[in-house]
Amino acid sequence: MRRLFLPLALAVLIAVTLGVVIGGVTSNNAVVVNGTSLSQRQAESQLAAASSNPAYLCYLNANQLVRTSGQSGLGSVQGSSSSSYSSTFVTSWMDQEITNLIVQDKVDALGLSGQATANFQAAKADLVSSIDATLGQVNGTQYQCATDGATILQSLPAAFATTLVRAQANSEALLSHYGGIGLDLQSLKQYYNTSPSSFDTLCVSGILVSSQATAQSLRTQILNGADFATLAQQNSLDASKSKGGALGCFTPSSSNYAAVSKDVGSLAIGDVTQPLPSSNSQYVILTVTSRTPTPFAGIVQAVRNLALQKDAATAAKAASQLVRTASVDLNPRYGTWNVSIGQTGVLPPASPPTSSILNAAANVPGASG
Repeated sequence: MRRLFLPLALAVLIAVTLGVVIGGVTSNNAVVVNGTSLSQRQAESQLAAASSNPAYLCYLNANQLVRTSGQSGLGSVQGSSSSSYSSTFVTSWMDQEITNLIVQDKVDALGLSGQATANFQAAKADLVSSIDATLGQVNGTQYQCATDGATILQSLPAAFATTLVRAQANSEALLSHYGGIGLDLQSLKQYYNTSPSSFDTLCVSGILVSSQATAQSLRTQILNGADFATLAQQNSLDASKSKGGALGCFTPSSSNYAAVSKDVGSLAIGDVTQPLPSSNSQYVILTVTSRTPTPFAGIVQAVRNLALQKDAATAAKAASQLVRTASVDLNPRYGTWNVSIGQTGVLPPASPPTSSILNAAANVPGASG
């Protein structure tokens, strides 16, 4: 079935050749954030664990594609030699590491460490769910990954996997603090009860056409009494035309639910959406054929995911301020920490002449090179 709800304009991966030599001296820090340090040994261990795991790299590529709406992927991981990584990979990684340290520092300052620890197993499930959702958005493309979130996490070194889950738990504790929606079972039930219809199972039909004008014309015909299914069979460019445009039913636990729910909003059964842009400059109109209440007990994880999204939206300004005001001392070999109005993050180190790129082995005390 053609993707109507999650169009992804996939781009060719950009090959990066600029190298950042990693390895050798490990006594210095890679970065110090608000007094908390990440050693070079820790940074290099994590970079090695990530770069040597094809399944994890496939996920990172999918994540970058989704974040940029398909405009760019992860790019090359290896630098100009086998002993180096590309500068884009290193700076992207350090951006995340610095963010994790900033979050950890604030969690500790607010006394939320115990909450994060208690949330560890749930955060692990959230991380797996998040990875699966990202992988789902590139399924059916040349970038799809033949794995799942649980398998990817299990394939990583235990210490590295624990670091990722702990970062997830810390982030969730901070988001919950600023966003106001608790993540314990009682708080989630209260959140669900404020708007149970927001979690209805939705059955949806659609008509995909080549232009907005055509979509608008069909919508007008339907509002004037024409049969949606008949017009779908006659006009839709989607494979669902053979079923009268029926796209299926989406529970809150399904990967496409958030997009479907956003597209149809509070649309009443039988009403039709305005033309919605899809992929390849096409447009789709949707109708809801049924709404069924979904009991809380069967969708706890889905309610939790939506609560986290709401918390994140509410906490966005506070989180941005934390990053912008953090004290960050970054080792120049990993780049430069930049805080500006337009961009906050790690800038790649200046490209050195080929003759000055160090032999990583020569940086190890006692090694020859």
